[in-house]
Amino acid sequence: VADYPEQCLVACCKENRCPLYTVDPNDRGDYLPHDKRDQVKTLLFMACQQHGEKDTVFETEGMGPVYPPFWMNLPHSDIFQAFTPDLLHQLHKGMFKDHLVKW
Repeated sequence: VADYPEQCLVACCKENRCPLYTVDPNDRGDYLPHDKRDQVKTLLFMACQQHGEKDTVFETEGMGPVYPPFWMNLPHSDIFQAFTPDLLHQLHKGMFKDHLVKW
């Protein structure tokens, strides 16, 4: 169980991106289906970036420079299926755009 910023860190994506899907931040809320993040592709993009290869996919997918991720060698697991909804950041802020109380 993790909140939204921690999910982004674990998913190796930027905090303005969805940790589960490859949706562009400007396209959130459009109710169109998007591809789920793929563990194999994520590791490939990150390895290319780590070795200095210029990869525009790393930027367009909103990847964050967390290498190597702790889940890289976990057998029989998919980290993107392990996330639970973060009610505060994903549901409440996603629907109402703000907290009830200003911090």
